[in-house]
Amino acid sequence: MNLSDLCSSSHQSVKIVPSIEDSLKAIGLDTHLSEEVKLWFNQLQVTWQTWRKSSAVENIFNLLYNFEEPHRIALACTIKCQEFKDCKPKSLPYYIIESLQKWCEVHKRPPKDSLKLPAFHIAAMQRNQQFLIMVVKTFNIKTIKSEILPLVKDIMKNDDCKQASQIVSALELYDDIPIEDLIFPLILQDKINVIDEYLTDSPGQVRPLLEFLDSLLNKKCAIRDYVQKFLEDHKVYNIKYEKIHHKPLGKLVARLCSKYNVPVDTCQNLSKNRTTGGLKYLIYQKYVEHNVSASVWDDLVKDSLNRAEGCAEEFINMLVDYDHGEAIKWATYSKIEDSKLPLALQNLSIKENSTEVQEENWENKENSLRNYYELSIDKNSIVIIDAAEKFYDLLTSIRTCNLVSIDCEWKPSFGAVQSQVALIQIATPISVYLIDTFIFNEKQYASFWYQLNKSLFENDEIIKLGFGLEQDLKEIKASVAGLQNIKIKGEGLLDLSTLWKSLTEYGLYIPNSSDIEGHGLSSIVQICFGVPLEKSEQCSNWELRPLRNTQIYYAALDAFVLLEIYNYLQTLCTEQNINFEEICNEVMLDKKPKNVKRCKANHKLEVMACNIPKTAIDLSLLVEADLSYLIGYLRYCGIDTVVMPSKMVWHDAIDLALSEDRNILTSKLKLTCSSKYPQNSILYVEKGNIKDQIKKIYTTFYVVITQADLFKRCLYCNCVDLRTMNFKDFLDIYNKCQMLESTQTARSKYNSDDFEDDPLDDFFSDSDEDEKFISHPICHNQSEKCVTSKGALIDLSNLQKVYSFYHSNQNKSVLLCENCGKFYWEEEESIKSISEIVSQFVNNDT
Repeated sequence: MNLSDLCSSSHQSVKIVPSIEDSLKAIGLDTHLSEEVKLWFNQLQVTWQTWRKSSAVENIFNLLYNFEEPHRIALACTIKCQEFKDCKPKSLPYYIIESLQKWCEVHKRPPKDSLKLPAFHIAAMQRNQQFLIMVVKTFNIKTIKSEILPLVKDIMKNDDCKQASQIVSALELYDDIPIEDLIFPLILQDKINVIDEYLTDSPGQVRPLLEFLDSLLNKKCAIRDYVQKFLEDHKVYNIKYEKIHHKPLGKLVARLCSKYNVPVDTCQNLSKNRTTGGLKYLIYQKYVEHNVSASVWDDLVKDSLNRAEGCAEEFINMLVDYDHGEAIKWATYSKIEDSKLPLALQNLSIKENSTEVQEENWENKENSLRNYYELSIDKNSIVIIDAAEKFYDLLTSIRTCNLVSIDCEWKPSFGAVQSQVALIQIATPISVYLIDTFIFNEKQYASFWYQLNKSLFENDEIIKLGFGLEQDLKEIKASVAGLQNIKIKGEGLLDLSTLWKSLTEYGLYIPNSSDIEGHGLSSIVQICFGVPLEKSEQCSNWELRPLRNTQIYYAALDAFVLLEIYNYLQTLCTEQNINFEEICNEVMLDKKPKNVKRCKANHKLEVMACNIPKTAIDLSLLVEADLSYLIGYLRYCGIDTVVMPSKMVWHDAIDLALSEDRNILTSKLKLTCSSKYPQNSILYVEKGNIKDQIKKIYTTFYVVITQADLFKRCLYCNCVDLRTMNFKDFLDIYNKCQMLESTQTARSKYNSDDFEDDPLDDFFSDSDEDEKFISHPICHNQSEKCVTSKGALIDLSNLQKVYSFYHSNQNKSVLLCENCGKFYWEEEESIKSISEIVSQFVNNDT
């Protein structure tokens, strides 16, 4: 065929791409095979198809070494294999090179230099790192680094740093390719798995990469300007701009340090930023939450300023906005020059401020805790285990117990060196024992820990109760030399937080519960007993000795209150005919409850949703904002679904659900605050994939979805006024709106991450402010002439897509929402993704 016939106009062109063999011939590889070699290769292929890697194939392959130029023949046969485009370990081309490599190692037969570059190109055509490494070794390609380097740089310029990283690792080109040029593009694209693969193959590059990334964490480094300059010098596409500022980079550095066992304190900027973030968190807790005592404040500020150089001035600049006197106190402590102080302090006289903390009076504890839950046992029942004879007394007392609670404390780590467990609390019904691990964490006390492990942790007849127990046991296991073999979950280990969740899901009704989420221990104490725990000592420096009385009180209460909650829940379950012991066993063994009938308190309403299948029209849902991504799937099935305003308080949400006869979907475990609203109308949807979440909703509410239910509601506004349009109806709208041009511009605003979901995350904050990169679309104007029958503006943003769909599918229809003007068609990506999941739950028998 004439090439000109392929072009329909003079403006088109055809690019002729040479074959693989032609390309390799151009760089010196002779791919010609003699008739004798062709016969051998055909026999090898036939035998491989039948026997794969076997002695029969090996016998045939060994004949290769009788020919001249076995290296050249092996390369030529490799590219002629049918599996060449996918050289996996079980493929014939992989076997050819693998066998050739073994033969070369034994017979010391090096390849010709003219074969090295073609061999490299053959390996580079594959994305199999093992194949690449094997070819590099077999053909000794490292000897032609000077020829390979320009090729690697071209690969990087073409935005394929993944392949470049594999080549650099295989050829050990570390000194020739700067780590930032190779890896930083992968960071910009958030290809963390590729980075992990590279560092695993090239562990010597971990330190240089961490040094480079840590340099970007210097507060004087303008990351935005650096990224802009980098992008101007390199071709990098698909950038994840939200990852390129201090906080995500700091988390990446910390992750790499943890994965490759590099001490975090070797990254100076990361350690400094995290310490500054911890100080910022302390300021917030002291002056906003009012949840840090003066003793805790002084201990942790001193520890942070002494440990991290260069943080004092930044700390004073943050503190001056809250308390001038305290700022002057710490400026004096840090010996900051008057000229370096904030302007607000330079005009004030720096007075001598005592940094010593007065010991709190134990007897005055009643006044300070009048609004908090108090320890119900006498203070004399708190025993500090700081001597051998006291440890023996502890071992003797716990042998007679069926239930104990366990907790532990450690100094908050601001991101530098991970703190060690400083105190282990073990509570029995009559006493609380505080084990000073600083004293007993020595070799001479190994037998003490061995006996404690045998008599307590390995004794499944004693229930060990904890809150977040698995994490506490992990900390103990990592810190205490004599307890490195303790199990962290299983029989005998009962996590109160998991038990609480299981009981509330089961239907346990807790009297006088209010608008409180039962996530933390303090909130659960408030739900059960009416007042929360006093947490001002939570962030104490638990490594200081002697411990303050307030620390001792806090540590004892944190452990003992677990027993009291356990007994309280057990009593409630007995009153409501719930098998408490069975649920505890299920929690310890991590089993899902068997088909057990859920019990309700007598004064609660009957279950709204009986175990009788119902259609989608019978179910109405009120969904928390955090679960709003499920709305499209639910409305697609015809379920009346509305979103709960993000700022709506819980009791108002209950009232709304009652008034509109709705069930509630929540992403956080909550209790009903009204006796008129049953607990089993609140479904806690756990994190997971959407399919499992949808399945749980339908199973819990016994909903049967039929084909007739699908697409009865607008996914956007929840109304049922969906109009079916044929091509003629749509064409009328299209012609009316064809003169309008939908425009979209972008704007960028990256929100600050300060004080994110978990307040403890602020202990590890790496940045005070975030970079602004990303743009979001802004709405465009629409003609008032393009409206639905209800007067709603028709959405023009997808008009052209709908027209294209109709153009090739005129026998199909499109839906238009009369209430909001949105178009829906079956080929739309979001509709297709929803349909794929929902189709698995559709009952086609009705």
